[in-house]
Amino acid sequence: MRTLLLLALLALGLYWYAERYGLAVGYPPFLPVFYWKYTGEAQYPIRVSGLYNAVKVKVSGDLEEGRLSVALLRDGRVVGERVYSGSFQGEARFPASPGEYLLRFQLQGAKGRVRYDWVTTKFAP
Repeated sequence: MRTLLLLALLALGLYWYAERYGLAVGYPPFLPVFYWKYTGEAQYPIRVSGLYNAVKVKVSGDLEEGRLSVALLRDGRVVGERVYSGSFQGEARFPASPGEYLLRFQLQGAKGRVRYDWVTTKFAP
């Protein structure tokens, strides 16, 4: 009985924290990420090399609230950006030349589930 009461108290505390401050649980790109009123961003450095390159980002998920912005940056400038909200499944391809880039996932008031995956790849002309 004590264990049940402790678990209920823990769940109530987690709910209160998520409602007040936001919560994100998961580990992209390997696991889906679950958001509860989360606002924040994650940045991942990537390197592109070769000819006819692109950065391909696959996103799928269902956001009950808020929105997701996926952007590719080079030297602080936005190379390409896509915005998702509601239920979505898509693939964003950003043309890239060889060099260092920053892949940014930005969320605003997100509540729901999102799965990310990205790769730098070569495409035939």
